[in-house]
Amino acid sequence: MLTPDSELELIPSHVIAARRGIAPYLRHTPLEPNTSLSKLAGSPVLLKLENLQVTGSFKPRGSLHKVLSVRASRPDAEFIAPTAGGHGIGLAYAAATLGAKAHIYLPRSADPDKLRMIQEYGAHLEYFDSVPLAREAARRVAAERGYTFLSAYNDRHMMEGGGTVALEILEDCPQVETVLVGVGGGGLLAGMSVVLKAANPRIRLIGVQPETSAVLARWHREGQPVDVQDVRPSIAEGIGAQVEKELLPWPYLKRNVDEFVLVTDDELRESMRWCVSDTKYILEPSAAAGLAALRKLLPRALGPTVVVLTGRNVSWRRFEELVRG
Repeated sequence: MLTPDSELELIPSHVIAARRGIAPYLRHTPLEPNTSLSKLAGSPVLLKLENLQVTGSFKPRGSLHKVLSVRASRPDAEFIAPTAGGHGIGLAYAAATLGAKAHIYLPRSADPDKLRMIQEYGAHLEYFDSVPLAREAARRVAAERGYTFLSAYNDRHMMEGGGTVALEILEDCPQVETVLVGVGGGGLLAGMSVVLKAANPRIRLIGVQPETSAVLARWHREGQPVDVQDVRPSIAEGIGAQVEKELLPWPYLKRNVDEFVLVTDDELRESMRWCVSDTKYILEPSAAAGLAALRKLLPRALGPTVVVLTGRNVSWRRFEELVRG
């Protein structure tokens, strides 16, 4: 059964309202033209630098919106979330900024730098052997103690927060024709898709997933949720995971996303190397997905193109291991 948040249709006016609420706590991140990619593409290519967002990723957009929305009627609400790291950072920041309590459930294998950031924001941490076990425990504790459970993607407020990225893109590049976004549970792309397609139905939306865990890409190809058995880990742990069949972003992905592109771990590594060499920006593997897909799509004519760089939260040791792999 879908959550109560599913009862409200995701529409651009909700995203606009979300942006007004969260604006005091976030940056309008730059949309930076890239000369070398533009030459390769034969048309403007711009990088949406969510890696320069507070906490180093787009995640706080949805978390701030959720905390603000819930606490409007429940000022003492506490929040709980399972995460591999990035979502936990976003919620921990939102809670610390707004004076709420956050409980973050993580796998023991989580990136040490992500753990450090969550701890610095004052969240309560619990550790488990895997993300699925963390998710199961978080749901149980939320029910027992009355905490608000926050999914990284399967939540209307998270989608609306993600949609604010698209509002900024349209302000800074109203002539955009193609947008590439890495996709995990689909919340970011679903929220962005509602805004972009409402502004211009001809904007081409391209989701990117790892070849080894292309669950939503397979759903999109089949036109409906299907069982995907051959899911294997990718270095891009933030995208391509197994998702619930009752997925709130799915109707918007099905309706608005034009295609999915699949990328390999080697292509992600190469894009991480290129980005640090060309732009001096360090990206986590998931954030390099759009760059890897763009390189595969060229020389297709894409028109003015925006690639969303979703985050930089990777430890230096892990980054070195990956780019040398």
